[in-house]
Amino acid sequence: MRAMSLTAILCSALAAGCAAPEAPKSATPAPAPVATQQAGADSAAAIAGGERPMGKIGADQVGKLSPVPALKGFGEHWSVQIQATGEMNHTVELTWGSGSEKASGQARYLGQPADAPADLIVLSGELATARGAKPMTIEIDRSECIDDGDGRHRNSIRVSVDGMDKLEGCADLAMY
Repeated sequence: MRAMSLTAILCSALAAGCAAPEAPKSATPAPAPVATQQAGADSAAAIAGGERPMGKIGADQVGKLSPVPALKGFGEHWSVQIQATGEMNHTVELTWGSGSEKASGQARYLGQPADAPADLIVLSGELATARGAKPMTIEIDRSECIDDGDGRHRNSIRVSVDGMDKLEGCADLAMY
């Protein structure tokens, strides 16, 4: 019996010696990984203030973030991609003429025009075309749009560039 007890004790001692050493305890906890911090912040916000509605920005971000974080729009023989670059500024990539013409530009959200309906977003800027820089206005209407293939989209869009025909179509606006 003693041989068995001595063997059990030696095995226990050997196993304890092979275990990973315990991390030293500190008064300040180690920072959590970024993904864990974000998940924790999201959970805390959901618990503290209830669920935050989708597609809404916080009150502290009004006037600092554009209502257009990203957008893809298209119509007959044209397409546009808009991407927020910070604050109220955006890059614009416009393709028309069935893909034969392309131009890039910048647009800025200047706030809700006083005489515009509440469901209209207006971006103003300039498009660098082969014929030089042209003033551009982009109007995004928050009303359903049905494309030629009967696909439903949340927005309709109109792109006006000085010296060009107005481009009209459907758009999909990214949500915050």
